[in-house]
This record gives sequence, C-alpha cells and structure tokens, in this order.
Amino acid sequence: MDAAWLQAKIGESPPPLRERLREAVAAIDPAADLPDALLAAACELLDAVRDCVGRRDAALDLLTADGLLTLACEAAAGSDPEALAERCRAMGPSGELGRIAERWAGRS
Repeated sequence: MDAAWLQAKIGESPPPLRERLREAVAAIDPAADLPDALLAAACELLDAVRDCVGRRDAALDLLTADGLLTLACEAAAGSDPEALAERCRAMGPSGELGRIAERWAGRS
C-alpha cells in the first residue's frame, strides 16, 4: 500500500470525513492491493450502513464509502490505468455495488 499517497489524499478531505477515512484505511492490510482493499472497505461500509439509512449519522458513513470508492479509482488509475475500466466494471451495476444495491432493495 502506498501509505504516503493515501494519507496525502485523505488529508485533503474535510476534518470529519478525514477522520472516518483514516479509521477505515487503518483497518486495511498494508500488504493488500490498494485499489482492491479500498473497494472492499467501501463495500463493507455500504453494506453496514444499509440498516442505518435515514439516520443522521449514516450520512458520514455514506460520504466515507464514496471517498473510499474515489480513492480506489484514483489508486487503480495510478497503478494500472489500463485495468481501471475493468475495476470499474467489477464495482458497477453487475459487480459488487450492484450486489449491494440488490441487498438494499431486498432482492437477496
């Protein structure tokens, strides 16, 4: 994991979001593939927030998940730009985000 790059990117976030992103990133295995690990962290957070939708504190969780997804895409573009499209497909409607959306809709 490129910790310096990641911390610099997180440092650009507003303070409450910055703290939540740092918490999420701290749980990532340093040996993991950064884009995949960030995507997994975002998906885990999205899945967890499903039962909290409508609560005020869920907004920060959703923003954190969005930030993690953005960082995953930026990390993928920086490490392997050619693979970015494939990673985005893996995240999209037929990928992990699609599966989360189906669970939110009660379809699985």
